[in-house]
Amino acid sequence: MTCPRTNIHPAVPLSYLPHVDGLRALAVVLVVIFHAWPAAVPGGFIGVDVFFVISGFIITRQLAAEFESGSFSYWAFLGRRIRRLVPAAFVCCLLATVVASKLLMPEALTDFSESLAAVWTMTANIYFYLNTGYFDGASAEAPLLHMWSLAVEDQFYLTWPLLLALLFSRLATRRRIVVAVLVLAALSLVHSDFSASRNPSLAFYLPLSRAFELLAGCALALALPFLSLPKRSLAPLSLLGFALVLGSAFVINAETKFPGLTVVPTVVGTVLLIGTGLFGSTLVTRLLSLTPSVLVGKMSYSIYLYHWPVLAFATYWLGRTPDAAEAAYLVALSLALAVLSWLLVEQWATRRLQLAALPAGTLMRLTVAGSIPFCLFAGAIAATRGWPQRLDAPAYAVYKAASSGNPLRPSCDGYDLAFRNNGTCTFGRPLAGRSSYDIAIFGDSNADQFVPMIAKLSQSAGLSGRQITQSSCGPLIGASRGGAAYLEEQCARYQETIIKFLDRNPDLKIAVLSSVWSNYWTATPNRISTDAEPPSFGHFASRTIELFRKRGIKVLVIGQIPHFTTFSLRCLADAHRKDTEDRDCALPRDEGITPDIIGAQAILEAIDRDDAGVSFLSMLDLLCTTANCSAFKDDVLLYRDRGHLNALGAEYLARFASLPRLDR
Repeated sequence: MTCPRTNIHPAVPLSYLPHVDGLRALAVVLVVIFHAWPAAVPGGFIGVDVFFVISGFIITRQLAAEFESGSFSYWAFLGRRIRRLVPAAFVCCLLATVVASKLLMPEALTDFSESLAAVWTMTANIYFYLNTGYFDGASAEAPLLHMWSLAVEDQFYLTWPLLLALLFSRLATRRRIVVAVLVLAALSLVHSDFSASRNPSLAFYLPLSRAFELLAGCALALALPFLSLPKRSLAPLSLLGFALVLGSAFVINAETKFPGLTVVPTVVGTVLLIGTGLFGSTLVTRLLSLTPSVLVGKMSYSIYLYHWPVLAFATYWLGRTPDAAEAAYLVALSLALAVLSWLLVEQWATRRLQLAALPAGTLMRLTVAGSIPFCLFAGAIAATRGWPQRLDAPAYAVYKAASSGNPLRPSCDGYDLAFRNNGTCTFGRPLAGRSSYDIAIFGDSNADQFVPMIAKLSQSAGLSGRQITQSSCGPLIGASRGGAAYLEEQCARYQETIIKFLDRNPDLKIAVLSSVWSNYWTATPNRISTDAEPPSFGHFASRTIELFRKRGIKVLVIGQIPHFTTFSLRCLADAHRKDTEDRDCALPRDEGITPDIIGAQAILEAIDRDDAGVSFLSMLDLLCTTANCSAFKDDVLLYRDRGHLNALGAEYLARFASLPRLDR
C-alpha cells in the first residue's frame, strides 16, 4: 500500500534526537529498578508508558513525512519494524527456551511454551490478560511476561499506519488530523479509566486502554509544524516534565488504579520532555543527551528484552524473590547479555546479514519461518503435558504431587456456582433427591485445598458433601479483609450465599470452615454486617460459628497452614532425592508463623474449648516441629505452591483428621 503526495505542509526535518534516546534510558532504568528492587521505585513500571509515548511520536513523525512526500508504503514500514525488533527478540526467545527446557518443571514449562507461542503470534498481552495479572505472585516466574508491552506496540504498528493514511486522505489539514487524534485519545482514556475500576487486567494489558498513551506521542508529532514554545518556557516545562515522570514512578504503586487517569501525568511529562527538546536546549535535555544516557537509550530494547527473563528464571530457581544483593548480580548479568545482544545482534548481525537490503516481503516470510519452531515447540510441550519424561524419578514424584489439585475446583469454586453443578460438586455419598447435604465446606482457596481430605472422610462416614467456596473470600459473615471494591463486593455476595445455602439445606449436620484466618485479623464490617459491637477477629469468628450452631450444625474449623516464603520444586526434588525433606527447603517456624496467625489460632482454639459442638484442627501442630515447617510429611509432598496443599497431600492428611461425631 502506498499513499499519494498530499497538500499538507511538511513537518520538521527528521533529524536525530539524542534526548529521546536519553528518555528511553530513563524509561528502561525505571522498569529495571522496579523489577529488581520494587520497594526502591514502587511505580517504576510507568517506564513502559514512557516507551509507548515515545513509540507513538517516533513512528508518526516518520509516517507523516512519508505521507507528505508521497513515499509511504505500508509493507516497507512493516519491514523496518521487523528489522528493528525481530532479530533481537528471536535470539532472546531462543535462549529463554533453552533455559526453560532445562530448568522448569512440566507445568511451568507448559505455561512458558504457551506464552512463547503468544509472543510469536503478537498476542502476548491477550495471553497474559487471560492467564495472570501483572502484579500477581505467579507472574514473577513468567519469563516472557514483559513481552505484553511489545505485543501492544506490534498491534499499534499493524493498525496505526492504516488509520493515519485514512486521516490524511480525508482531512485537509494537520490541525484537523491532530484534533481527530486527540478525540481518539480522549475516548481511549475514558475507556481506560473505566476499565481500570471494573477490570484492572483488561485495562492494563489490552490496546484500547493503552492507545491514548501512544496517541499522545502521535499528536505531538503531527502538531510539530504549527507548534511553538517561547524560549523562556522551555526550561520550566522540561523540569515539569521530568518531575511528572519521576514523581509518578515514586507516587504510583501496584495498588494504584492503573492505567486510566493515573497515568496522565506520566504521559504529559513524557510529551513535555520530548517537545521541549525539539525547540531548544535545557538542563534536562542536556542531561538526557549525555553520551552515557544516549548509549543506554540505544541499548534499551535489548536491556528490556533480557532483564526480566533473568529475574524470572532466578525467582523460579530460588523459589522466592531475589534479595537486594542477588538482584544486583542478576541485573549485571542481564546488562551483559543486553550489551552482547546490542553489539552482536542489533548491530553486527543486522549488517552482516544485510537485512536492510532485503525486501519487506522476504523479511515477513523469514519472520513467519522463524516463528514456526517456537509454535511447534509450544504444541509439543502441550501435547506431552510439559515433557515430564525429562525428569528423574524423585523430580517426577514431586512434580506429580505438586501438579495435583482439587478436581472439583473449576466447577465448584465461586459463589455463583453454589447452587449449580450439584452432580459434579457433590462428594462422599451421592445426594438423594432434593434432601439436604450432610456436610459442606466453606471458605477461600485454603478451604478449596481441603476438599480432597473432607471428601475422603465423608466417603468413609457415608455423608453427602458439597463444596461452597470462593477464592480470596473467607467464611466470616459480615467481615471485610479490605482490598479492591470489586473484591469486597464479591466477598459480601459469597457470605450472603453461605446463608442462602444454609436456608436451602435445613438438615445440614456438619460445616467445615477454613481460610487464611490471619487475613482477617484486622477485619472490619462489610455491607452485610448488622452488628454494632466493635469489630475484631474474635467477634466475627464467634458470630459466624454461632450462626451454624443455632441451626444445630456441628462445626469443624481447620487452622491455617504455614505459608512458605520460599517454595522451589527444584529444591524440593533435590531434597526428596537426598532424603533430606525435613531439613532442606523447610520454613523456619518463627518465619512462617506470624503473630497474626498465632492470635487467630488462639481465638479459634478457645471457641473449640467452650463449645462441644465445635472442633478445631491445627495445621501448625500437624505440619511444624518446634524448629521448622516442612512441605513434606512422611516423605509425602503436601504442597502445590507456597500457600496451598496439593490434592494428594490433602488426602494424605485425612489420616490425621476426623469429622465431628454425629451421635452426641
